[in-house]
Amino acid sequence: MIHTDHRFLEAVEAAVGKLEAGTDAEIVVVASGRSGHYRDVAMAAASGVALALLVAMLYVPVVIPPWGVVVELLVVWPLAALLFNGPRTVRLLTSKRRLQRQVREAAAAEFVHEGVYATPQHTGILVYLSALEGEVEVVSDVGIDGRVPPGEWRKATAEFAYADLDHFLHGLERVGEVLAKHVPPVDDPNRLELSDAPRVRS
Repeated sequence: MIHTDHRFLEAVEAAVGKLEAGTDAEIVVVASGRSGHYRDVAMAAASGVALALLVAMLYVPVVIPPWGVVVELLVVWPLAALLFNGPRTVRLLTSKRRLQRQVREAAAAEFVHEGVYATPQHTGILVYLSALEGEVEVVSDVGIDGRVPPGEWRKATAEFAYADLDHFLHGLERVGEVLAKHVPPVDDPNRLELSDAPRVRS
């Protein structure tokens, strides 16, 4: 996971500080372990396993007492639900569309929670990365959307990658180049200064 890299906090804070020196935009980076609970996915998979085992018990050539069925349900289902709630199994069992939707919703919530919307010129940008889903979502305020050509902005934000910290920092650098071009710095005494340090969620 990118945000468990020992370089993450210092490297991202330095990159955001450097980026903001060349633009009027305000950047906030939030890193999260996961963007959704996915308990429904784990429970559905566990139910499938428990049912398959129950059917198998009906056809084995030995007599299984009723209490054996109860034990199977009480032991197998919870263990399977716990197993299927792991990051790898969740990614395997959940559709790409669902994973991306969870990340978008979590990023939108962080945009409000961190007050990124509150910049005087509405030039706040949230860069949200989620480990379980392996996704990076960029949420920009209307002041950015109105000044940066959409095609150029999409191309710049597409440079973000969750592969490793260096790829992520490259994305910040690319976004910084576009912002310096279209949203240059201004001398504003009312400028809202948000911390450059990334926020890390469990």
